[in-house]
Amino acid sequence: MSQGRPGRFFKASVFILLILICAYLFLHSSFFAIDKIYVSGLHNVAQNEVIKLSGLSPGMNIFIINEKLSCQAIEIHPLIKSSIIIRHLPREIEIKVQERKIWALIPYQGSLLCVDEEGICIDKLNYFSLTDYPVITMDKVPEYVTLGQVVDETGIKLARKIWDALDSEQQKEISQMHYQNQEKEILIFTNRGTEIRWGKADRLEEKAAYFKQMLDLEQDMQEKGNDALDYVDLRFKGQPVVKTTMQAQEQKT
Repeated sequence: MSQGRPGRFFKASVFILLILICAYLFLHSSFFAIDKIYVSGLHNVAQNEVIKLSGLSPGMNIFIINEKLSCQAIEIHPLIKSSIIIRHLPREIEIKVQERKIWALIPYQGSLLCVDEEGICIDKLNYFSLTDYPVITMDKVPEYVTLGQVVDETGIKLARKIWDALDSEQQKEISQMHYQNQEKEILIFTNRGTEIRWGKADRLEEKAAYFKQMLDLEQDMQEKGNDALDYVDLRFKGQPVVKTTMQAQEQKT
């Protein structure tokens, strides 16, 4: 007498349940206990610092670790921008990090704040080669700045947009960029002392072209011994406003 459908269904259900139980026990067995943790992408941070922050340790089950919490803990470190955890079955964990990189220097209370492109302070130094990175000054810098703190994200991101709009030769001619916190505008000072009133992040391509023209004019005036440029105003549409040190009124180029 053949078994009825309910009987076959019951046996199949028991069989599937046994398989699931065996799979669960296997995945949670010592076969998947972590025996190696290593970090990739490091240049300035010690590997043991990252592993300690992650909260991961040998013996933990590779499937049970909380990746999100571990990454959040790692990214507390001021020098680490992002991290991901990669499982290499059956027992290895790779923590892949992206370190923050110094983009600009901000003079601050007799020292220099080293900030990345998001304005996060990643170091404080008493000396640094000012030729290696853009120098950004501000009308107002926070009274206290700690590692990992954001130093006016709006100002730094604006300066970065403008910097990226210029080619390497133009960048070399910049002495410093100054952020006016209240107006949210940028002034650029050239190596020859001209003040370029750049303004905001609008018309970047147009302003970059005018900036190059002003650098050429600045050099030509110096070579010919003519009046030096006082300032160039690029904030408004149309031809920039130019003023020399000996002029009593503005004239348009």
